[in-house]
Amino acid sequence: MGINGDKGYQGTGIRTPYKKPPGRELTDARKACNTALNGIRAAVERAIAHLKCWKVLKTGFRRSLEDFPAVLRSVTKLEVFRVYSLY
Repeated sequence: MGINGDKGYQGTGIRTPYKKPPGRELTDARKACNTALNGIRAAVERAIAHLKCWKVLKTGFRRSLEDFPAVLRSVTKLEVFRVYSLY
């Protein structure tokens, strides 16, 4: 897989969107690649934003213990996605 980043990370060895060449447009294939990459990045950024807004990591688990298994499964899947996205 690899690490995904925005255009500010170009040249660092991670996967970034294609920049428009000077005086030309991107090809349809490169536009499709940019769309796919940006969709993945947006989903990850939304998940991180939700964790920050909910303050889950700071305040601890405050819901019913019956909900804990479902929450733990969700967090585990996000962590697996994060770890395997690095490769």
